[in-house]
Amino acid sequence: MPTWLVFLLVLSILVLVHELGHFLAAKIFGIKVEEFAFGLPFTRPILRFKRGETQYSIYPLFFGGFVRLLGEETNVEIGSEDKDYGRDFWSRGKKQRLMVVLAGVVMNMVLALVSFGILYSMVGVPTQSKSKVTVVDVAAGSPAEAAGIKPNDRVVGVEDKEIVSTDQFGRLMKSWSELEVNLTVERGPVTVLFEGIAEGQVETVKTVAKPREKPPEGQGSLGVTIIDYPYLEMTRCRVASINCLGAIVEQGVRSAGVWIGRVVDGLRSIGKSLVAGKAPEGVSGPVGIYQLTGIVAAEGWLPLLELVAVLSVNLAVFNILPIPALDGGRMLFIWLEYILKRRIKAETEQKVNSIGMTFLLTLMVLISLQDVWRLGVFEWARKLIGK
Repeated sequence: MPTWLVFLLVLSILVLVHELGHFLAAKIFGIKVEEFAFGLPFTRPILRFKRGETQYSIYPLFFGGFVRLLGEETNVEIGSEDKDYGRDFWSRGKKQRLMVVLAGVVMNMVLALVSFGILYSMVGVPTQSKSKVTVVDVAAGSPAEAAGIKPNDRVVGVEDKEIVSTDQFGRLMKSWSELEVNLTVERGPVTVLFEGIAEGQVETVKTVAKPREKPPEGQGSLGVTIIDYPYLEMTRCRVASINCLGAIVEQGVRSAGVWIGRVVDGLRSIGKSLVAGKAPEGVSGPVGIYQLTGIVAAEGWLPLLELVAVLSVNLAVFNILPIPALDGGRMLFIWLEYILKRRIKAETEQKVNSIGMTFLLTLMVLISLQDVWRLGVFEWARKLIGK
């Protein structure tokens, strides 16, 4: 499947689940939903149809979505004889409005927990991480090739001595130069995750290699490129078991909590950079996420499922920030009602949200330009023009 299609699918899931939260909460409280949309409404929709009282739309600018409720930002004058009397968002109490606004964030967290749960039910529940020396490449005609060592093999023993690092392995190979040495290698399918690598069925292989004393330039004594990778020790169990299901749910909640902490730390770092007048580092926009999606999707559907969970956590945390136009900004106005003991004018709230939307779109464009710069597109274009 092409990267653009996978990216669109992932983005659609994240946005639609978020907006579905607002949609369902509004329906539960009897608030009229005028439009359920995927994309931002700055152009004409590419698809629009109506079912019941709600209009469903798809707009070309896919980076977002919205649910338009009756009287969401305007005090609608509805007569007592009108069929929509009392069904507008504006006239509802603070608790109902808070729950409708918060529902999108809640749904994103539910999506993250479900995604983590499916992942751990498939690969197992990680208990701890252990570094293993992993073969990345094998040089042609090298002692490693002659010994049957293959890329992605994990070298775990030399003469029955446990190997824990590439430095240790390199020293041992030099000490066994021109001598035959017994190697213990593990191989088998793996699933690459953000936290480490989950192994499938592991096959242990014993082989004999003869490291070279004077290898060709650019090659080591064995002729392999190696790296230390973290491997996850997994506990696999039957999902039908209550204990197993509890462990999966517990790990899902723990993983969501870890990623919430990382997002908060990242936001704090961005804030410090902006205060110091520096460009934030480690921030990715749609272009960066698109690139990451392609890399993760190449590893299979399970890593992609984890990416959905991680992005869903990011979206939930970002949306709850007290920035106008975001859910957190809308909640801020409701909290101000509790403090001020009065409702802020609809026109004021609408203007502030419009400013917030402009700020967010500008920020998204700037971050996207930074992503493009990292990819070297501008340098490539400059050279092309120069030619």
